[in-house]
Amino acid sequence: MTCYFFRCLIMAVSIIFGAGLSGCIQSPQKPSTQHISTTASREKLALDLQGRGELAGALIQWTILSNIDPDNEFYKKQVDAITKLIDVKSKSLIREGVASLRRGASEAARLSFLKTLAVDPKNKEAFEYLQQLARMSPRGGQNSRKADNECCGSGSSMLE
Repeated sequence: MTCYFFRCLIMAVSIIFGAGLSGCIQSPQKPSTQHISTTASREKLALDLQGRGELAGALIQWTILSNIDPDNEFYKKQVDAITKLIDVKSKSLIREGVASLRRGASEAARLSFLKTLAVDPKNKEAFEYLQQLARMSPRGGQNSRKADNECCGSGSSMLE
């Protein structure tokens, strides 16, 4: 009788234990199509940003895509192309800002440096120029011509 009791006990424990675990066990799933739709929508976003000239945002999207799919050569090429485009555009805007400073147009220079940061948010040179312009700008907008001359004079560290 004890043997029968142990068999029933083992059977009951097995049924209870098996029923409890059945909720944890999942059947194999098909590969997710979410990955495909995520990359497709991110590609579209990257191309839209790129088309609107929002290069920093486009670079972020292409970088994310190249991290999602590191074997995708198209994504790598897009990252490289956008990086080069950002570099060319930011250098052009810095030159434009420096030329404005030399003409004494500090507001135009400030806008060029701000545009540089919109294209390349990590551009240290644009930050430095903006910091120097801010230090030289008069409080309350007075003596703006004096500030322009100070920042654009022949001894200016900004133009050397």
